[in-house]
Amino acid sequence: MYMKKVQLVVFLLCLLNVVNGQVFSGIVKNANGKKVRGVKVELVEENKSTITDKKGRWSIETLDTKSKTIVFSKEGFTYEQIINQKPNKNLSISLRNAVLSLASVREQQYVLQGCNTVVVPDSPEWNATFVQSELKGDLAPNRDYVRRDPSAVIFVNGLYYMWYSFSLTETETVATDKNAPWDLNDIYYATSIDGITWSEKGAAVTRGPEGSFDHRSVFTTEILENNGTYYLVYQAAADLNGIYDRNTVCMASASSPDGPWTKLDAPVLHPTYTNNLFFDNNAVHDPCIVPYNGKFYLYYKGECNCRDNTDCKKWCNPICSDKTHKQVKWGVAIADSPTGPYVKSEFNPITNTGHEVMVWPYKDGMAILQHQDGPEAETIQYSTDGVNYTIMGSVTNIPEAAGLYRSEVSNTKPHAGVEWGVGHVLNWNYGKQGWMYINRFDLKVSNCEK
Repeated sequence: MYMKKVQLVVFLLCLLNVVNGQVFSGIVKNANGKKVRGVKVELVEENKSTITDKKGRWSIETLDTKSKTIVFSKEGFTYEQIINQKPNKNLSISLRNAVLSLASVREQQYVLQGCNTVVVPDSPEWNATFVQSELKGDLAPNRDYVRRDPSAVIFVNGLYYMWYSFSLTETETVATDKNAPWDLNDIYYATSIDGITWSEKGAAVTRGPEGSFDHRSVFTTEILENNGTYYLVYQAAADLNGIYDRNTVCMASASSPDGPWTKLDAPVLHPTYTNNLFFDNNAVHDPCIVPYNGKFYLYYKGECNCRDNTDCKKWCNPICSDKTHKQVKWGVAIADSPTGPYVKSEFNPITNTGHEVMVWPYKDGMAILQHQDGPEAETIQYSTDGVNYTIMGSVTNIPEAAGLYRSEVSNTKPHAGVEWGVGHVLNWNYGKQGWMYINRFDLKVSNCEK
């Protein structure tokens, strides 16, 4: 009798879950509308998963009616995910075929044959080096402040503008509870007449209220002007966990570079929320939006986290450890509008290297600089489609966290989009988390170009 009562209670609880809608379920199809079996479906917040049956069906019971994150994965297909989804029994998901980018094809060669197979052409047309100098005015080096990760520089109404991460340097007398230089940051901006002497204007975008997706820090920003509207895209952390792990990318817009700035209600980009090994399952950093082919390409740096996976070395440990101390790669997400929605490319990841995103239009395609962290460090590359990049030459003395001056004549030669800009200098000799300042870089012109 007791067991029958227990079974009845369990049955009633399951029935209550169904009545209250505490179930996620649906069907998974491919791009042709065919139902896909064997897809792993993960309910991230509750660490639950299931596999689709031969008719593509799946179902997971949830503990409550709160919004959750659901990830769909199968070898040969892209990761797809739903963010902030309430329990729903009629979810229809379409998986896209994953495609190897040229960078991923090269990586397979590096894994099999080693780093000596990395081929960097010696091309005077593409090879580049830079010289760096200190700024003047308010942005002259000052160890009382952390100014880092500057945006691109744009020219508006006779003034150069840039935006950057800002915070106080934490010392024994200035307590800020910082856990990293990019922690507890706001986004400030400055203007200049000549690109050398700068006037700091104050905050452009500040941290949000407690409980918001950008409460802990807003940092590492980029600027886009499109049809008279200005867009700041930036990293955001809701809490301390987001400083190191699974941040988001957010956006604010304004009708003037001086603001006021209005934040979007939700982030525009998230990491891939899976515990499986994937290039951006830990973080999405260094966002940069470039208009291209009538769409908007949001380039970003992805970072991998091994989590509990024992086969970590395949993805997260660096290839060519003599050239790098960790492995990061770029991804790109594409949208029809500057504000999204952004869809991650089926070619991701699109690079094998690249700690910071440095990209500019050239001819009918895109050129990029690859700074560090990966087998193709210190190279300049080019793509005719924005996703498949070929190594074109070598680069030396690349500035840290470069923000490029967005020239209107960047299509005239490979280096026209990176003739000058701003970066940051790292100093660990003062304060608990060190201090940083913004400097300027200029392309060093060779004798044949003079």
